[in-house]
Amino acid sequence: MSYVRSLIASIRVGWARDFGWTNPILGFSLKTIAPIASTMTALTILYIGFRNGASITPDNFPSKLGFIVIGATLYAHISSYSWVPTLAIAEGKWTFVFPQVYVSTKSSPPYLAGRCLASFASSTVTSMASLAVAVGISLYLFGVAIPLVVTPLSIVLFGLALVVNIFASMGLGFLLGAYAILASKFEWALPTYVSGILMVFSGALFPVTSLPRPFSDIGDVLPFTEFIRASRAVLLYDTVGPYFYYLGLSFLGGVVLLAIGLLAFKYSEERARRLGVLDRKVV
Repeated sequence: MSYVRSLIASIRVGWARDFGWTNPILGFSLKTIAPIASTMTALTILYIGFRNGASITPDNFPSKLGFIVIGATLYAHISSYSWVPTLAIAEGKWTFVFPQVYVSTKSSPPYLAGRCLASFASSTVTSMASLAVAVGISLYLFGVAIPLVVTPLSIVLFGLALVVNIFASMGLGFLLGAYAILASKFEWALPTYVSGILMVFSGALFPVTSLPRPFSDIGDVLPFTEFIRASRAVLLYDTVGPYFYYLGLSFLGGVVLLAIGLLAFKYSEERARRLGVLDRKVV
């Protein structure tokens, strides 16, 4: 129960951190700008390539556009909350707030998990808003109707996929946090580097099978790749069978990644205690 109370309190802290300076409507509106820009950039590049002779037939172009839009939206969603543990540590060390989290030996993981969950909630809203804007712009500006499958069943299954992906994203967050808790320089920049790698290996913008081996094999087993595949299965291809297969792989991979992340973070946390670097100010 102490973990649950700490988790709930940390979610409230994360929410206050994100929206305490303004009202939630304005905060969500501002947070939507980045995912919209990310999705629209990918959409525009594909549209320009198609108009200038890319090898895509007019009949296949709407589905290709949907492939890119869904992948770019979900990639931005993953990126926006996977990095929260790292940023919370870096921010907390800079302001000398993070050392105050250690009121008990088990207070840090629930704090970081709560911050991550708070960011997941806000990111879900802003990412879905950016997806809706991209579909509207594609239709009214480019004249291309993206064939999204929007039914009660597809919405429920897509929401389930979003929840299942929390395990993998939080695991990645704790892995990055394991580095951030020991580092004193540039840990705030680490998510940027990992974000670029994840964009290539998660199948967000192109199938991972396009990569040469063994890189395609690496991308093929990532839980983020399976999450995006499951989401495309119900939102674009309207196929339930492959969805559960991909979702199961995403769940198993996410649980494994979360376990590895927690073990790595525990080791780094204990080492940071011994070295006395928990209150070391970052630069």
